Amino acid sequence: MDGAQKTRRFRLDWLIYILAAAGLISLLIWATTSELSRIPSRDAAADLGQYGLITIRFSTDPYPPIPTGIVTLNFMPIDSRQRTVALDTLSYEYGPAGNDQPFRSGVAQLMSDSSGMFMAGAQFPTVGDWWLRVKVAKGNVQDEVRFTFYVEPAQ
Repeated sequence: MDGAQKTRRFRLDWLIYILAAAGLISLLIWATTSELSRIPSRDAAADLGQYGLITIRFSTDPYPPIPTGIVTLNFMPIDSRQRTVALDTLSYEYGPAGNDQPFRSGVAQLMSDSSGMFMAGAQFPTVGDWWLRVKVAKGNVQDEVRFTFYVEPAQ
């Protein structure tokens, strides 16, 4: 084997390694973005005018929600400094994706532990994508935010 063939083979081997690494990185990025797009954002901002922007942090228990039993909806209103915001009311309505008519609605209750968290119960009779519309009010100002999530089959 002369020097030219050895150099050429050396470069070809490195090219294969680089392409394999690039392929692996691309696969990881694709898998991560696919998973992130499946998990919706759990924070939404509401504009309460003179009281400023607040973030409504939403979670469910159990997570992900399932179509059997009561699912607890947790709402934490926070300001830009991550402090809880005292709201007058927090009401909600929810329904299956593709249908803008609410399936059910209610008013979340403020927890008595001074955490600032609001809680409510919900039932989701079917598996699939659902939407949740939250209306917040403080003083004479109100706004609404929307969340989407997936109800998974019970296991």
